[in-house]
Amino acid sequence: MLESLHIKNYALIDQMQMEFSPDLNVITGETGTGKSIMIKGLSLILGKRADKDAIRNKNEKIIVEGHFRLNEKELKPLFDHLDLDFDKHTIIRREITPSGKSRAFVNDTPVRLDDLEKIGEKIIDIHSQHQQILLQRKDFQFDFIDSLSNNLDLRNRYAGLLYEFRENRKELEKWKMHKQQLLANEDYRRFQLNELASLNWDLDLDKAELQLKNFQNQEEILIKLNEAIQLLDDDNFGIIERFRQVKNTMENLSGFDKRLEELHTRTENLFPELGELSYDIHQLFEEFQLMDTSEKEKLEREINRFFELMQKHRVNTKEELKALYDKWQSEQSDLSLVDEKIKFLHHKTDELQNQLKKLSRQLHEKRLKSIPEIENLMHKFMADLGMENSRIKIHLTPGDTFDRFGTDELQILLSPDKGKTFGQINKIASGGEISRIMLIIKYLISQKKHLPAIIFDEIDAGVSGEIARKMARLIEKMSGHMQVIVITHLPQMAVKGSRHFKVLKEEINGQIVSGIKELRKNERIHEIAEMLEGKPPSASALEHAAHLLGVKSK
Repeated sequence: MLESLHIKNYALIDQMQMEFSPDLNVITGETGTGKSIMIKGLSLILGKRADKDAIRNKNEKIIVEGHFRLNEKELKPLFDHLDLDFDKHTIIRREITPSGKSRAFVNDTPVRLDDLEKIGEKIIDIHSQHQQILLQRKDFQFDFIDSLSNNLDLRNRYAGLLYEFRENRKELEKWKMHKQQLLANEDYRRFQLNELASLNWDLDLDKAELQLKNFQNQEEILIKLNEAIQLLDDDNFGIIERFRQVKNTMENLSGFDKRLEELHTRTENLFPELGELSYDIHQLFEEFQLMDTSEKEKLEREINRFFELMQKHRVNTKEELKALYDKWQSEQSDLSLVDEKIKFLHHKTDELQNQLKKLSRQLHEKRLKSIPEIENLMHKFMADLGMENSRIKIHLTPGDTFDRFGTDELQILLSPDKGKTFGQINKIASGGEISRIMLIIKYLISQKKHLPAIIFDEIDAGVSGEIARKMARLIEKMSGHMQVIVITHLPQMAVKGSRHFKVLKEEINGQIVSGIKELRKNERIHEIAEMLEGKPPSASALEHAAHLLGVKSK
């Protein structure tokens, strides 16, 4: 509910502050005093577009601030979705600067205008004579029928299932597209796989390149190794033979001095190492002598093939090439897995579709069963409100396309001549008749479903007398379980309010401004009397006004 509203610097309004009752609030005032301006100001904090030309003082900004008490169950999911902190006591503020820049805040958190509008739709319903297009909206029509058919829980179950069905179908299409991509690339991928499969993946490229380098330098290596062997093993001048002589000499000298003995030990230790060195060089010489030219060519081919394919696929290492190979192998095997996934999703989609058909049939049957009762109920209320010759016909046609309301197509038609001819309500009915029909529908919905606070902007236009009294009674009943704010010219309506506000227009410092005040008991009696008779009201009008209000006049 709307607890309070503050408007500053908007059109004719300099400053306006209102504190609202949780049930029925009435706003009266002469034509042109600014009642509708107040509603336009309120609409700014409900996400409606701003007009910088509405700024009263061009040097200051427009400020509109509303304090709301919100239902956590109804509103918290929306706040969570919009990533806003929920508070049962919520403040919404809108500012429009002289340059036209607009800013909006929910509990001091900046919000986008479209998010503000989503919140606004959930907390206040402004019903005006320009809102009659609502009657033609599919969601409004189905809310009306389903509320009175006790279908809302069933429709919520259906909507949840429809969401799951659509998400599942999207997933199915995604996998089908994935399969098409896999198939489209299959020949290319198979060719590439065959190329990569021909590689010797066990080959160590670093070692292979070193081995190939040795192959390429085999002749020079053999010559140098042979020279080393000759230098080591020559019987007369080889290093080993000459070192043997050094060792024997040191052995003969070792007994003379401790230092000579140490040198002898060192020559003894070095001699075996020379033998091992000679042996290893001989082994390498034999190994290089045994190198096969065909093996060299094979190794060269394998290395070149790796580098060709690395260059072709624009990778820098064998590991990157292997990763590409593994990926394509995986995609190749994916085809069978994709087929299994598509088969599963097809089955699930069919299953969900069958469940949707079942629920949509239930929705249709419950609607169809309730329609005669709804039509009779509408006729009863319409007759009470002076439309005894009018008839409502609700056309419900089953279809085969799922939307968020089921598969039904719905039309609500009006006949002004007891059912002889029917047509669209907005084309046949007058503005006053449409207002009454809308009031009846919203009243009936409010008996079945929690609605946001509602503002009726001159819904009583074109009616008077007993019809006005009955309309007032309907609105009073609505306010028994929801907040209602009514802008009215009718005393029958005004006397029903828990709080009564009057919009005033006055001249201050040469400027016309609108203001508002809550009327006390005697002020209210006087206002009702003026609405009954005009200015100045007679004593009998004052007495009548007091009687309507159920109080004694002074």
